Amino acid sequence: MDQIDIHLVYASRQNTDTVTFKQSYTKEDLDFFIEELLADYLKFQEILFDQRTARQVSIPALSFPFSSYRNRQRDLVKAVYKTISEKKRLFAKASTGIGKTISTIFPAVKAVGEGKAERILYVTAKTITRQVAEEAFQLLNTKGLVWRTVTITAKEKVCFQDEVNCSKDHCSYSDGYYDRLKEGLKDILTKEQIVDRQTIESYAKKHSLCPFEFSLDVALHADAVICDYNYFFDPRVKMQRWSELHKDTVLLIDEAHNLVDRARAMYSASVAKSSFLEVSRLVKGKNQELYQQTKKVNDLLLEWKKELLEKNQFDFLELPEHVVSVVEDFLDLGDRWLSTSGNHLEDYYGSVKDLFYEAQAFCRVASLYDDHFRTMVTVQKSEVQVKLLCLDPSRLIRSATKKTKATIFFSATLHPLGYFQTVLGGEDVDYFQDIPSPFDEKNVEVLVSPISTKYNDRPSSVEKIISVIKEQLHQRTGNFLVFFPSYEYLSQVLAEYQDDAMDANVELFVQEQMMTEEEREGFLAKFQPLLTGVRIGFAVLGGIFAEGVDLRGDRLNGVCIVGVGLPRISDEQDIMKQFYSSQGYNGFDFAYVYPGMNKVQQAGGRLIRSEEDEGVIILMDDRYLSPKYRNLLPSEWRNFRRI
Repeated sequence: MDQIDIHLVYASRQNTDTVTFKQSYTKEDLDFFIEELLADYLKFQEILFDQRTARQVSIPALSFPFSSYRNRQRDLVKAVYKTISEKKRLFAKASTGIGKTISTIFPAVKAVGEGKAERILYVTAKTITRQVAEEAFQLLNTKGLVWRTVTITAKEKVCFQDEVNCSKDHCSYSDGYYDRLKEGLKDILTKEQIVDRQTIESYAKKHSLCPFEFSLDVALHADAVICDYNYFFDPRVKMQRWSELHKDTVLLIDEAHNLVDRARAMYSASVAKSSFLEVSRLVKGKNQELYQQTKKVNDLLLEWKKELLEKNQFDFLELPEHVVSVVEDFLDLGDRWLSTSGNHLEDYYGSVKDLFYEAQAFCRVASLYDDHFRTMVTVQKSEVQVKLLCLDPSRLIRSATKKTKATIFFSATLHPLGYFQTVLGGEDVDYFQDIPSPFDEKNVEVLVSPISTKYNDRPSSVEKIISVIKEQLHQRTGNFLVFFPSYEYLSQVLAEYQDDAMDANVELFVQEQMMTEEEREGFLAKFQPLLTGVRIGFAVLGGIFAEGVDLRGDRLNGVCIVGVGLPRISDEQDIMKQFYSSQGYNGFDFAYVYPGMNKVQQAGGRLIRSEEDEGVIILMDDRYLSPKYRNLLPSEWRNFRRI
């Protein structure tokens, strides 16, 4: 045939309507088109092929980037390599200062060089640990490794617009994105090896591309991707475009102790009556279909509220099918409405979109619901909130990690290891390794002050805590952090201590709630070596300064920890306690003690970061004297002195 007609048919999902576009082509036109297409495709494949070839040549010659291994560091390197070689999972408790990041990345790179895997996915919970991973890959690159590393930054942080709105009418970087993507990819892939946030933003502006979407597309062609946990685990935001790559991927989970609570949050979702009521009021008289559907959800929750109050029951083992059903109906309608051209101009578009995402998250979690979940209903005045609470994410974590070539869970505080094995989906066939601190125990002096910090005793404990601070810290020189289990407790001590600090010429500063990134950096910048005097920072246990912060040398000389970090008693924690008790575990330990003591270990871990670091850790709570809590401390802390 010399000529052919092409028909492109668009069909509606709601009815039988179709729209057809017809185009005629000659054989010569199509010959030219396919030749151009293949030539362009082959050029792009050459870029990828050259990168992979250079990578595989560079890896065998790569040596460990430091002159020697730290004490016991080689044990972790060997364990990671063995795990990848045998396509297994490893739970590694490696103490602070052993060099966990390079000790996991280096053997993973070596395994890629031997064809045991194709890429590395490095996931973590905090920006600071992502930066440490970037630096490790960059160090290997300076030692001769040819390796492309891409860091994914949250859309809200990298968006070029004042408001995150990805519709083509609001964002010029989104409009026509795929028309410009090809040139952007060619440009960055031929010139860059370390593709961090600044690099992405630079090339995205150059080619007028959405920086977030661009980072995801570049990541498809990376040797390593560094990102937050949610891009791998969270059903709401995980990247489906990467799913087919997981089978050849080594998954490195940094600070894996954080994954427990993060996974529970990822696999939980809720809907609120007020959200549907607000949208129903906004669309009333403007869109009858949306009004009826949102009102239907609101009315159902109102009716259920009456029934719950009569029976005085607010938590259930079963999935609330009647709620899920009406929310799914709204989801179908919302999907159609949001994708209909022109609706983005409506003044209530943003509210409908927000409600759609809330409903979508709820329905996604509903599809995962099993006996590891619980339904909790909160009724407060006219509000009704239905939450699908994930009590135990272990099955979902196990299912996700088994899709990879190998998975390494690592942290300085995977203690007790049996607890983390259980809650992170470990199995008997997995490998486990406990690597003690490489540093001399004499570098840290551990003191215990037996003060009762239980909730009812807190008012009477304030003066005792201040006495310990004055007696132990005012007599020393340097920088100290004092961690409290809550802002409330911190404020109580602060109110009584401020005058004492001023009288003793102690420089005192406090972690505030909802600090900006600049304020956080300003807080840490104050920790500079002192020749004379005392500088004390008050912070919250489990907060932004309690982990992932690296204050080496005389930037930090001591840490005080008030309490044992137990989460505040709540309905959710108590239901979790009941769940683990029903599984044959100590429910109180699983819901309260182990998560609390993990915060204690993390906070204390800020002190000794290298062989040269020395200092004091002061634990203020009488429970540390009991065998149970003492055994939950790192081994190098257990020979403490009572004060």
